[in-house]
Amino acid sequence: MHREFSPSFRAFVEKSNKEGRPLGVDELIILQYLLHHAEGETSTFATLCQRDEARIKDILSKMEQHSLIERGGTGRGTYWTLKPKVHELLAAPGHPERDRRIDWEAAKARILSILMERHKRKENGISNKEIRQITHYNRQQVTRLINQLRKEHPQIQIEGHGAGARYVWRSK
Repeated sequence: MHREFSPSFRAFVEKSNKEGRPLGVDELIILQYLLHHAEGETSTFATLCQRDEARIKDILSKMEQHSLIERGGTGRGTYWTLKPKVHELLAAPGHPERDRRIDWEAAKARILSILMERHKRKENGISNKEIRQITHYNRQQVTRLINQLRKEHPQIQIEGHGAGARYVWRSK
């Protein structure tokens, strides 16, 4: 797979070199990947760069310190995204904030708000798929989020099952 570097990417690399922060091959691979994907996980970068995860974690940490990328999630759910400013400088497609996952508590608040609004308007609830589209979480993360919300708010009920299941707000 041969991919040309955009003029803005080349200018960014040149500027970084002139400022005394030359980017290594691994950093370039990671930046190029994040230009075309909203986020990436440590294991993905380890595979792409052909490095062990411990080495990649060091590289990612240094890139974070240099304000090139930022960390999201925690533990096994950690992912990396381009800093919005770097996204702009590289003229990457998409939107740096809209296309990324949202914080756990913000996701809970957003989904709770949607459930309550749809209840007020007498509309259907929300599906796992819709929640994934809003939060950019995977299926398991959405299930965990909903289970946590249901513990905190017993008014949240499940209607249906499987792919057709919807979460709805039922006032008591």
